[in-house]
Amino acid sequence: MISDRLFGSTLSTSQRLRGHLAVAAGRVSRRMLRLLGRGATALPGNLALRIDPGLLRHLTADRQVFLVTGTNGKTTSVRVLCDILRAAGRTVITNPSGANLGSGLTTMLIAHTRELRKSRSGGPPPSLVFEIDEAYFAKLAADLNPQVCLVTNFFRDQLDRFGELQHTRDLIARGLAGTKATAVLCADDSLCASLGREQPERSLYFGMDTAGMQPPAEAQSQESVFCPFCQTRYDYQAIAYGHLGAFSCSGCGFARPRPDLCFQVSRSDQLSQDLILTYQDQPAEARLSVPGVHNAYNATGAVLAALAAGLPLETCLTALGQVEAAFGRMERFQAGDREVCLILVKNPVGMDRALEFVGQADDYGGMMFLLNANDPDGRDVSWIWDAAFEEYLPDGPLAVSGQRADDLALRLHYAGRPADSITVNPDAVTLFDRVLSGCPAGRCLYILPNYTAMLDLRAHFVRRYHLREFWR
Repeated sequence: MISDRLFGSTLSTSQRLRGHLAVAAGRVSRRMLRLLGRGATALPGNLALRIDPGLLRHLTADRQVFLVTGTNGKTTSVRVLCDILRAAGRTVITNPSGANLGSGLTTMLIAHTRELRKSRSGGPPPSLVFEIDEAYFAKLAADLNPQVCLVTNFFRDQLDRFGELQHTRDLIARGLAGTKATAVLCADDSLCASLGREQPERSLYFGMDTAGMQPPAEAQSQESVFCPFCQTRYDYQAIAYGHLGAFSCSGCGFARPRPDLCFQVSRSDQLSQDLILTYQDQPAEARLSVPGVHNAYNATGAVLAALAAGLPLETCLTALGQVEAAFGRMERFQAGDREVCLILVKNPVGMDRALEFVGQADDYGGMMFLLNANDPDGRDVSWIWDAAFEEYLPDGPLAVSGQRADDLALRLHYAGRPADSITVNPDAVTLFDRVLSGCPAGRCLYILPNYTAMLDLRAHFVRRYHLREFWR
């Protein structure tokens, strides 16, 4: 009889046999790919799911599962949540590579069957923290048996995949409806907060203290400006950035819900920020070791997800100071007597936040952009025309590479930059060497790539600067 320590005793013998065969096939293929120096993040899971399509559901049954989805901030939110759980003494199984489709999640679980078996045999149960692609959330959520679902935000992204934001929001709503999970939602994002109307008894909200927001006249959003329930244009009392802020609808009365956990940034620089987190009307101070107000949102959402699962606030606050930037997301490393900072950008709001951050950095030594147009990036790169380059570009020369370098160089020229101040080279490594040599000693070269461009260049950095592989 096949041991039930991996799958539990509720499955039939034939189901357990199929599951074990699927896991064995996935483990062998993963080992072979790793020997060849490949990431092995999707193929082993694909193979295993062909053998047992119900493998995810069987492996996650009766376990503590967190799901994280949304447009921006998924990978960082997962990183923060995992650090909190580890600080609480939990064993964590997660997908650090960002492989967030069914195949990637299955590969990740196959790699941790030892921990899963241990929990079935009386050992401490691991916490499973999964980043989920927005388009696949509706398909995967119910099979993953989540206890808590964190939804970060909704911004226009990969329009050739997702279409408009309402469609993405509806996909997430469909996934939540198929679970019994507590939904942790961004109160300041009107579309995200609207999800709570469909399950008010199991929704919690996080957001920014309105005292730290801007007057709406200074930063009026062009995204999600209409109420999804009555199509009335929102009124904004304050704006954090993009369409995140204190909103209200004069048509049906839908408005920003009161956050269960809110944050205020009391100090920030290019390396960290100090936060005041208010929970149950009690403020507490914390240091977050990754910068940027968008990361303050990510961290606050992760803390609320942990609180929803019963973890103590003190453990959460301590863990925030130990968080390291996820690969390519505000990731800094030393390059001789200079530093390099990788900031992933993939949509207009993300580009604006990155440019604003770089513009305020006191160690700025140069800037390089990379723009690809592969399937994971979105083939449509017209979003660059919606980014506020005119407002945020720093002074000085700029460097551009990637498959669509010419498109981006044209956009920068229309933003007011002379053609002779923009260096274009399709060879990203050669261009990097040139720009790095022009970066003053003691300064930082900021690189803003989209997804596949970041992975390609970072693979070179792994070899050259001995960075950690992205799947680790």
